[in-house]
Amino acid sequence: MVVLCAVLVTSCGGGGDEEAKLPNLADQDRFLRDYVELLNESDETGLARLLDAHPQGDKDARARVKAYGGQDWDVRWSRISEFEGVWSVDLTGTARAEGRPVRLTETITWEDEHWVMAPLPGVVPKPSNAADTEPPG
Repeated sequence: MVVLCAVLVTSCGGGGDEEAKLPNLADQDRFLRDYVELLNESDETGLARLLDAHPQGDKDARARVKAYGGQDWDVRWSRISEFEGVWSVDLTGTARAEGRPVRLTETITWEDEHWVMAPLPGVVPKPSNAADTEPPG
């Protein structure tokens, strides 16, 4: 009887670990805040570390800084998820110096217990373990 109780308690104790592995949107918000801050600072090295799940995150970081960096963005975002583990995130804001509108859409996936941003098209290959962002069929 004692062995049965020990087995039941052990099997019930694993739930917390599984929950920790699930995507957390508050953590995604932190990831996006870091992304915007690194772009505002034109910090290629920091951005490459944030994108370290990419096979060539440094090239992707360089392309992102060239395209979007140093604009002193004040950014908000909204997100949708049409299939599990993949979010389409619309970033909208203004560059404070010019008041110019800033809009981009990013694809963010939850892979291997961390956030992965899809590389810019044509810059680097998609990570080998990244979720497919095209609906099947």
